[in-house]
Amino acid sequence: MAGRRRDERQNETVQSVARALTLLDALGDSQGEVGVAELSKRVGLHVSTAHRLLATLVVHGYARQNPDTGRYALGAKAFHLAESYLGQMDLRRVVRPVLERLSQESGETANLVILDGREALYLDKVESPQSLRIFSRIGRRAPLHCTAVGKVLLAAEPWETVRRLLGRGPFERLTARTVTSAAQLRVEIAKVREQGVALDFEECEEGARCIAVPVRNARGETVAAVSVSGPALRMSAQRIRDLVPIVLRTGGEASAHLGCPAEWKDAPSGSQGARARRRGGTHGGSGNSVRRDRLARSGGDVGVRESQARRAKREWA
Repeated sequence: MAGRRRDERQNETVQSVARALTLLDALGDSQGEVGVAELSKRVGLHVSTAHRLLATLVVHGYARQNPDTGRYALGAKAFHLAESYLGQMDLRRVVRPVLERLSQESGETANLVILDGREALYLDKVESPQSLRIFSRIGRRAPLHCTAVGKVLLAAEPWETVRRLLGRGPFERLTARTVTSAAQLRVEIAKVREQGVALDFEECEEGARCIAVPVRNARGETVAAVSVSGPALRMSAQRIRDLVPIVLRTGGEASAHLGCPAEWKDAPSGSQGARARRRGGTHGGSGNSVRRDRLARSGGDVGVRESQARRAKREWA
């Protein structure tokens, strides 16, 4: 009998904690102070139960009550926890296990890259287990206009920022496939924003191909890119089509580790994605299968139709 009462008390304690956390979530979702009646309705609790839990949260500093209105808001302790969590969030440490899985699953070199000034900075990497692989090193810098990671990072920025970072072109040609005109690059970035994935078909380095996707934080902002890169003789168009869903999933996992809400992880990049996220959804149904089908139809081609280039040229100017 005593054991049963102890189990019941334990269950009750867990339930109380869950209810208190639900109230904290509701306070966090509120734009300002909110009354106990409205809070109890949101979380499905009786007013008296919500009142008791809120009183406990106030005593411990996780909620505060306006003495004039009696309404509630998050307390300083909640912000302290958030700051402590963010302070412990080392991007490399958090993403490293995901990067290792990506390299193992793809058999190619996996990279974590951030925007640093006007260049892409390689923050971490996991080498391919194969003897023939693409050279990469932590701390390496690469141009934005002709790398898959660079295009992902550019796709997250407004056009004004892209123009400021790159200028109006022509851009440096590193290979025969490098996109050098601003108009063509704008088309490429628009494609990345729509599909949520960027490709580099020997645009930066002869014989090297790459797939990259965004990594988003708790606010849905692109803070990095993850990629796989390999030699062109292994990274055929078909192999790239097979790898795209894997890289997309990896980007979603890395974003989840950074606190990105599930409904934002698969959202498109850039301004279109931001607008979709503000509406509470995603843009254009750009799921993994849709993106893979589009890549399949194009065969991974990074060329630009003349009509698209002419339209982009007018928009870039």
